[in-house]
Amino acid sequence: MHPFLLEALAAAEARFRADSRCAGMYLHGSIGRDETDAYSDIDVCAVIEDEHYQVVKDEMRDLCGRLFGPIVVWLPEGERPNYCNYAFLFEHGDELLLTDFDIISRSLFVERNQLPDRILWDRAGVLGEVAAKARPRAAVSTERVLRLVDTFWVYAYLDGKYWRRADLYKLLYVQRALFQVHVRVLNVLSREEEGSWWAGDMQRLLAKDQRRMRAYFSAATLGAVARSLAKSLGLFAADARRLCCQKDVPYPAEREAAVRRHLRAMGLPEPTRRQPGIVPTMADRSGIGNGGR
Repeated sequence: MHPFLLEALAAAEARFRADSRCAGMYLHGSIGRDETDAYSDIDVCAVIEDEHYQVVKDEMRDLCGRLFGPIVVWLPEGERPNYCNYAFLFEHGDELLLTDFDIISRSLFVERNQLPDRILWDRAGVLGEVAAKARPRAAVSTERVLRLVDTFWVYAYLDGKYWRRADLYKLLYVQRALFQVHVRVLNVLSREEEGSWWAGDMQRLLAKDQRRMRAYFSAATLGAVARSLAKSLGLFAADARRLCCQKDVPYPAEREAAVRRHLRAMGLPEPTRRQPGIVPTMADRSGIGNGGR
């Protein structure tokens, strides 16, 4: 993990620990499980006393800017009256870093009864009480296993008509659904749980299963994914600019530029033009061929 992220986390912990409106803080994600590497981000949550939640919520952007650094993108996710995750990109010198900072009301935290990955501090023992009474994960039932199997085959059936119609996008939609069900089945096989986020769950599977599951993806190598990303960034930017123009709002070019600088710093290739003289076949354009069967 970037050293500055740990420094900023320590500053945030000290700031909220000194604030009587906060009941405690905990970590989740890779940092909460002690699984970080050099590219990991912070996932932290502050539990706020109910009567102060809205005031703290109104302060969060300014506070995070002071604790972490100048904010480039501020993205509230899953927002509701008593919970919000703030994903934000911020500048540290010439670098662009990411943090996910959740706030949750005390009452909702107790109601959810979810075990925190790692408690940082606990003013009144609220986090510890939830951790102590959190129910152990129940074994996946036979009925649920059969439901997963049924789900897979119903979606697989849909591939028949979408193939006949040459409907690439619905085929891709089904492929995603099949993949996610398959990941859940493998999770049950290996860990007796369905998992929660396939991209993280995949890394916990056996290496042989990870290789097998790549059959669901047409871009099954890092290079292919990187080339696809390089192209899609430009396509998205062009469409987003047109939409901003249509809505008569300024396009946030500085955010695009900041993310592109970061991707270049991480070594991702720039987009390249198609070599002259190479004309894509119908299969290339549609993505449909005998292999799709």
